[in-house]
Amino acid sequence: MQLLDRFRGCLLGVAAGDALGMPTEGYTAQEIQSKFGLVREMLPAPAGHFHTGLSAGQFTDDTEETLLLAESLIETSGFSADRFSEKLASWGTAWTLDENLNRGVGFVTRSAVESLISGADWQKSGLAIPTCGSAMRSSPIGLLYHFDLNIVKSYADLQSLPTHTAPTARAGAVAVAVAVALALHGFSKEVILRNAASQASLLDEDFADRLLWVGSLLGMRPEDALGLIRTSPLAMETVPAAFYCFMKFEGEAGLIAAASCGGDTDSIASIAGALYGAAQGSDWIPERWLAALEGKERIEDAARGLSELSLSFCR
Repeated sequence: MQLLDRFRGCLLGVAAGDALGMPTEGYTAQEIQSKFGLVREMLPAPAGHFHTGLSAGQFTDDTEETLLLAESLIETSGFSADRFSEKLASWGTAWTLDENLNRGVGFVTRSAVESLISGADWQKSGLAIPTCGSAMRSSPIGLLYHFDLNIVKSYADLQSLPTHTAPTARAGAVAVAVAVALALHGFSKEVILRNAASQASLLDEDFADRLLWVGSLLGMRPEDALGLIRTSPLAMETVPAAFYCFMKFEGEAGLIAAASCGGDTDSIASIAGALYGAAQGSDWIPERWLAALEGKERIEDAARGLSELSLSFCR
């Protein structure tokens, strides 16, 4: 499989998972079952939902931030915290002027971005609240620097700091980026989980233990396992839930489970989508999802740019 298709699959997986989980975000698993059943198709946000106005196939801030990070990497030929923070501030300026452009930005990211807009240095803008906002966007780091896990760990951690400074949030970002890098090279799911936890343990041992614990739950019914893991926006829950879906299921079924499990469904499904895409390329993503998905040209451009830049590093 060509490396470019794994880059494409990863970023398309982020967006597809995000869009699939968008209309169910914030509902419990029981409410989702009652309102939607299993979420197999791209759906618009229902009336009265905080994503009301988003159509089937539109994504949230999860994909937007992932693309901002990817595009900043391409523009500066590698990670620059200054450039990434500038892009976050520019993006935030747009939705502070027009709230309709705010696609569910979480409290932590919103507060940090508002600090950046007001002129705060990125070293001081982040909040020590352990949510998953920097984990959900960290896959481009794993793609670009896949040839060296130490570099992946360092930059995944660094890209967290402008918004999320809590050790658990940073560990979640490291786990996702490291897993993407390993998936890109075709390692088994078990090896991916073990090494993602190992790298994350350098920042938060409790998070790493919880991530490894996911591997012991694979024999349970999915609804029981995800009930134990829980699915709030906390990185301690969202990231393990995404890894569980990746470990337990194949691609399409894994995203359906993630979008149907309740809580922070868009983030869980987008992280799982990144892992499947890095491991399997793009062929696993159903055409019916891709047909509805917005922003495909932008996503393809980002994947191509990251792939070309990564190859230049390897040379």
